[in-house]
Amino acid sequence: MNISDIMTTTICTITSDKSVSYAAERMNESHVDSLVVMDHGEVLGMVTTRDVLSAHPNRIVADAMSSQPFYLSANHNVWEAYHALHQEQNGLALVMQEDQLIGFITKEIVEMKIAEYRDPLSGLYRAPYIQFIGESFLKERKPFHLLFIDLNDFGRINKLHGHPFGDDVIRTYSSVLSSLVEEQGDYLCRYAGDEFVLISTISDEQIQEYITLITRPTNVLDIFVSAAVGHVNGYQTPDFFTRSWRELIAEASLGSSAAKLSKTITSTVG
Repeated sequence: MNISDIMTTTICTITSDKSVSYAAERMNESHVDSLVVMDHGEVLGMVTTRDVLSAHPNRIVADAMSSQPFYLSANHNVWEAYHALHQEQNGLALVMQEDQLIGFITKEIVEMKIAEYRDPLSGLYRAPYIQFIGESFLKERKPFHLLFIDLNDFGRINKLHGHPFGDDVIRTYSSVLSSLVEEQGDYLCRYAGDEFVLISTISDEQIQEYITLITRPTNVLDIFVSAAVGHVNGYQTPDFFTRSWRELIAEASLGSSAAKLSKTITSTVG
């Protein structure tokens, strides 16, 4: 989904020489929480309710507004906007299309949309998130480890203990995985059912430690749960960047299946 689908298109403007109190009145009258600051047709920045609350009412808007407007293209999707806003530590971005200001978007709106991509059972992001991360890294030619994590004998767990217990296992195991992969540069999702995908930019030695921890039988709700892992090593695979995300995730998935069939804990490519 592109941010143009969720942005605010009603743009209220104010000039930089107006008072902060006037800006507050204008926001109240227009039922908006931000104004675009424009002088002579040029965008200078934004002034928000937070800005006016923290500034003296007699100061002018130029003193209270955000000094550098942050821009996003209407073609950015919500994941790109989410990461850009967090990277820039900015709560709001102006949205441009072919040099025309067509709206603005706030971090809160983006986060609300992103929340729809969270898996309600595990609390982890779902497959579209990890696909965005993977495709972005491939586009940037940034190598990464791709782990496809598939629980062993999950069907048997459901048959023996019932599906509600199986849901509890997924929920608890998701928490275990999250606690294992807290390094900066780790991206985890529940891919489908009892399958999880991890993208990580850590070293080969660290990823082997991850695999050891993930595949080791773990006590979850008084039963031991283990996983098979398919591993595509983007640092050692020569043609890594010539492959699509679809090809890489398929290779990692097949790797986990091969590991299950061979009764090993992991299958590594690269």
